[in-house]
Amino acid sequence: MKKFRIVILSVILGLLLCACGETTEYTAIQNKRMEYAGMIATSYGINILSEVALEPDVIGGVPYTDYTYDELEKFMADYIGFSVDGYAFANAVDSFQKGISEAGEIVSIGEPVVTLDGNEIIVDVECQCEKRFADVEMIFTNDVYNPRMTSAAFNARYTLGEKMSKAGLNTVIGMGTVFVMLIVISFIISLFGLFSGGGRKKDKTEDGIDRAVKQIEKNETAEMGDAQLVAVIAAAIAAYEGTTSTDGFVVRSIRKIKRQ
Repeated sequence: MKKFRIVILSVILGLLLCACGETTEYTAIQNKRMEYAGMIATSYGINILSEVALEPDVIGGVPYTDYTYDELEKFMADYIGFSVDGYAFANAVDSFQKGISEAGEIVSIGEPVVTLDGNEIIVDVECQCEKRFADVEMIFTNDVYNPRMTSAAFNARYTLGEKMSKAGLNTVIGMGTVFVMLIVISFIISLFGLFSGGGRKKDKTEDGIDRAVKQIEKNETAEMGDAQLVAVIAAAIAAYEGTTSTDGFVVRSIRKIKRQ
């Protein structure tokens, strides 16, 4: 049994080593495109985006937000030789502004790690900033002569402890917000009870009137029952005496007899 386990572990280890050593083979033209995209990212792209992020009006003395996407594309192509998608460039500047505010200005740019994914060339670059390291990702079209930037992002790098601390703070803020909203909702519901208090008093008053009316009707019904009983008794006595008139008969009281 022990030997069997050793054999299984050896096979698994061999497969893992084969997988780790497996590399993707690219053609010469693909390698050239990837190399060119990496050079554009590290030599032009990151520097241009960080410069515009720090000085938004560096493009022709006008804030980049004043340009249309087509105008941004034309300006980059004509004056800088950097082919970009205008919408992607504007979003990339926003990402660089946020990232630089967290990590500080870029001090040095590392070597690019380039991969080919279908019709896209992905360039990942590690940058050392004033406060912390950051990861920059730029995506280009798989073009032979002029790769076009279609996306770029600047992400400050945080340690695991910093991430956990940030996640905990977000959790506390989220739970606090929920509790505050529950307290507000409870307070609003309690106000509904105050506003509808007059209606409840009115209902009690109406119920009291209804009970009084029913009691009066009950008393009248009881009195009517006694009068009918007196008439029945008088008629029974008259029949016993052999007369048809009840005149002269007076019923002074009616008492119930307890039967044994």
